[in-house]
Amino acid sequence: MKRILGLLALLALSTLPAVAQVNAPKVEVGGGYTFRSLDGLGGPRINMNGWNATAAFDFADWLGLALDVDGAYATSQGVKLRQYTFMAGPRVYPLGHRTIAPFVHALAGISRFTVDDPTAPPPFTDNVFAFAFGGGVDAKVTSHVAIRVGEFDFEDTHNFHNPAQKNFKFKAGVIFRF
Repeated sequence: MKRILGLLALLALSTLPAVAQVNAPKVEVGGGYTFRSLDGLGGPRINMNGWNATAAFDFADWLGLALDVDGAYATSQGVKLRQYTFMAGPRVYPLGHRTIAPFVHALAGISRFTVDDPTAPPPFTDNVFAFAFGGGVDAKVTSHVAIRVGEFDFEDTHNFHNPAQKNFKFKAGVIFRF
């Protein structure tokens, strides 16, 4: 019985290289536009526009480690607001890297928020732990280029000790695959 189980385990392990050969990219880098709907500043939501940069190392056709950096900016009642996030975490492609490749991810890292009020210098800056979870869809253009059609994330930050900062982000851009 032990020999049969050992043989089955060896057979299963020997198929792993074949599973990994589905033409999955090893590295993805890209960037584009970010829209953040910021909450928790004591008033209505604030819409912020900005940029994002992303990189991912794919271990398999369906699993990778994503790195995500973004910055978003707004001015509200003469006060300049800037929020940057630096996050990393697992990204799962349930259908693999196909022509249309949906994905989900869970990211954790740092949120840096700056409030620059010209009537009360200097600017106030706060760095806190942040996390985000969500997903999106990539559409393959060529074997090395994809369009990030959309990525939607729920983001939780607590800058300036504010427990009510529940943000939503939308991202779109271009992804280069190697």
